[in-house]
Amino acid sequence: MIVHDLVEAKEYFENETKNDYLVLYEKFQNSKCDFEENGRFCMKEADEKEVVQILRGRQDDTLYSVKNYDLNDFSSVEAILEKVKTEHQEIFV
Repeated sequence: MIVHDLVEAKEYFENETKNDYLVLYEKFQNSKCDFEENGRFCMKEADEKEVVQILRGRQDDTLYSVKNYDLNDFSSVEAILEKVKTEHQEIFV
């Protein structure tokens, strides 16, 4: 099983988006966890994953993902944020 530990999070465009939208950077440390044949629990660190997510929520609802951007596909977080600004203008006030 893969365990995703959130190690860092930051909200972007906090005062620039509509009330029901969030743009969130998240950094995860992934670990591979298994039970060995002798019954011992084994946890090995795996890769890190960094994403920027656009999330939307309603008044009495949970958040759901509008779009995820993986940092591995971009040169930087700033490049993702520029893409969010140009491609998702509907989330901004």
